Amino acid sequence: MTKPRRWIGRWLLGVGILHTLLGFGTYIFSVVEILRAGLWNTVASVQGRPEAVWFIAAGLQLILLGALANWIEARGPGEPLPRFLGWTLLGFAILGAVLIPISGFWLLVPPAVGILLRREAPPSPAT
Repeated sequence: MTKPRRWIGRWLLGVGILHTLLGFGTYIFSVVEILRAGLWNTVASVQGRPEAVWFIAAGLQLILLGALANWIEARGPGEPLPRFLGWTLLGFAILGAVLIPISGFWLLVPPAVGILLRREAPPSPAT
């Protein structure tokens, strides 16, 4: 049996990087304002700043999840990603896509389905 391709973690990393860069590009003025104000307690009271923080934080969390998934995938074919991750990611993607149909939530469907369809490889024969 061939080793499954490592793509799920890399996909999530790519989406996370794209999301973070898009967040900085979209909310650059809010980010600059937050930095100029000194960071501490500078977000909640000003319109646009919470959106900037959450948008960028979501991208960074996807990068973290993608890095972890990539690390697990690199350990070998006998180390599949947990099915609960696939179901959770799929539920999150569907909920997000229902709430915001024109969004990047759809990009979470392929890795979620990939996790759910991946089968654990049989153990290697002893040599």
